[in-house]
Amino acid sequence: MSLPLSGSFDTSQLPRIAADPVTVTVARRVTPGHEAQYLRWADQVVATLRTVHGCLGAGVLHPGPDGGEHQIVFRFIDGVHLRKWERSPEREALMAQAKGFVLTERIQRTVGVEAWFELPERAEPKRSFWHRVVTDVLWVYPVAIISSLFIAPRLARLSVEVRVVISTLLITVVMRMAVGPLRSRLRARRTL
Repeated sequence: MSLPLSGSFDTSQLPRIAADPVTVTVARRVTPGHEAQYLRWADQVVATLRTVHGCLGAGVLHPGPDGGEHQIVFRFIDGVHLRKWERSPEREALMAQAKGFVLTERIQRTVGVEAWFELPERAEPKRSFWHRVVTDVLWVYPVAIISSLFIAPRLARLSVEVRVVISTLLITVVMRMAVGPLRSRLRARRTL
C-alpha cells in the first residue's frame, strides 16, 4: 500500500513511514477580535510542544498585513512521537481552549524534508525513486570521469585504499561545492 508523505493523512498510518521526521503546519482562521487571545494560546501551545519528548522545534507564523491564516509549525523526530503528541491529554486540553476563537483549521503533515522548502502553490509532484537515482548518477558521472582521467593517474603510486579515500574526498567536495549549488540554481529556475 502506498501512503501519502505530505498532506492530510491519518497518523495511525505512520508506523510504516515513521523513521523520518514529520513536520506539521496547522493553519487556523481566528474569529475577528480574538487575535490577541489566539496569540496567547499559540504561545502556550508552542511552549508545551517544546517540552514534549521527540519535538524538534515549534514556532508561530503570523498572517500578512492583509490578514489570513495564523500558523503553528512544529516538527517531530518521527511519526510515533507525533502520534503520542496528537493523542496526549495536554494537546486535548489545549484544543478545547481554542474552540471559542478558532473558526477553521487546516493541517498539513509532511514526512521528510523534501516538500518543506516548497511553497504549496509552487510545489511540484515528487519524482520517483528511480528518476532521482538516474538524475544523481548523471550528475556524478562526469565528475567521476574527470577524476579518473586527470586525478587517478597522478595517484597511481599510492596504495588502493589511499587512492580511494582521496578520490572519494575530491568527488564529494566537487559535488558539494560546485555541482550541488549549480543543481540548486537550475531547480530554482525550474529547468531541472
